Amino acid sequence: MKKGIIAFIAIVLLLVVGYGAGIGYFSERFQPNTVFAGVDISNQTLEEANKNITESLADKSISITENGNEVGTIQIAQLEPEFHVEEVLTNAYQSQNPNQWLLSFFNSDQFDVNLNEYIDISENALNQALLDIGLGNGDREPSSNASIEYTEVDGYHVKEAEQGNQLDHEKVNTLIMDNIAKGEDKTEINQAYLEPEITSDDETIQAMMEEINNAADMTLTLTISGEEETIQREQIMQWMGFDEQNQLTFDYDAIYDYLGTLNDKYATFEKPREFESTLRGTVTVEPGTLGWSIDREAETEHIIADLQKGDDVKREPTIVGTGYNAEGSDIGNTYVEVDIDNQTMFYYEDGEMLFETLVVTGQVGTDTVPGAYSIWDKQSPSSLRGYNPRTERDYVQPVEYWLPFDDTGQGIHDANWQANFGGDTYQVSGSLGCINTPPDAMGELFEMVELGTPVIVF
Repeated sequence: MKKGIIAFIAIVLLLVVGYGAGIGYFSERFQPNTVFAGVDISNQTLEEANKNITESLADKSISITENGNEVGTIQIAQLEPEFHVEEVLTNAYQSQNPNQWLLSFFNSDQFDVNLNEYIDISENALNQALLDIGLGNGDREPSSNASIEYTEVDGYHVKEAEQGNQLDHEKVNTLIMDNIAKGEDKTEINQAYLEPEITSDDETIQAMMEEINNAADMTLTLTISGEEETIQREQIMQWMGFDEQNQLTFDYDAIYDYLGTLNDKYATFEKPREFESTLRGTVTVEPGTLGWSIDREAETEHIIADLQKGDDVKREPTIVGTGYNAEGSDIGNTYVEVDIDNQTMFYYEDGEMLFETLVVTGQVGTDTVPGAYSIWDKQSPSSLRGYNPRTERDYVQPVEYWLPFDDTGQGIHDANWQANFGGDTYQVSGSLGCINTPPDAMGELFEMVELGTPVIVF
């Protein structure tokens, strides 16, 4: 009995001594079943554990796969790693209670750390390692950013970003380190492609498309001589562009050319006209100074301003020249008609003939130039000055009334030196191009006509 008690006491003492020795031992070492970043550091001092972790991680090899196919192997040592695990390793060591070392035989102590935070690898070395196994970016397709494109079919639209297969080395690094920490020996790199920098939901692209649509969806209608020309969405989109600051712009030259097509369709300047004459029915009147066209320079600026504002617009364009009106005809119903063949002049007001007289037009060699003109001045009295090619002398001729209508010196005036008017008088004593008019009749006409009255000579 006594021997049994002595043996029990001895065993207890042995256990106490052994437990105490264990406390002393593990006060300087990691406890059993301790794993740090996948490396077993059981029973190792801090210095031993640090060296073991560094060597073990450096010796690790990672099989690189792409879309499930193995393309090569990279050893961590190739990446010129720099390890900085001392602090986190010390914290792990200090988290273990030496008094509980016995429990560690029954429990595993796993320290999973983000190795990317504690291991630096050389980007150049990683790039070279990838090149060595045929994964350089030089032969790979880059990702393309979302962009705004124009086609005749779709107009302006967003072209979606496209994923390429060039590798993001930072992502490759992260994947490798994460897999090492998890104890895995493979890394799938199809998760490490460089992403497009700009996608279709990018704020800048969305703002640009909104601006494009606001301009393209507006209704811009030009009323030209009573006719409406609505500029279509497709046309507006063709004019759009962007400057270096990605600001919406409009093509000045293209708009200018478009207005040229409207002038071809509507303008009367420098175009012949069909005219219903008094004595000869429908005649063709050659171009003269009468006529109007859209002021392409000014109107281009106005259209650009309208498009930038984005509000619906309906207006008349900016016009230059003479004779513009909503009815389309620049002659209208009030005009002076000069019929050279019949040597007769008429005046119509609001479609009613109020005046008729025989006249004398230009003699052969100084012919009256046919055309559509308009009265641009009224003088009474006046002195006509010029050069007479028949006498080869300058002249000054006083007249009582003067109505110039072109830019070469032609006009309507009284001619008290003419003995006769009408008939073939113009062939022997015709003017230098002006419309010689009987003095009494000229005074009457002078009082009736206003500045801007068309003068149709044919």
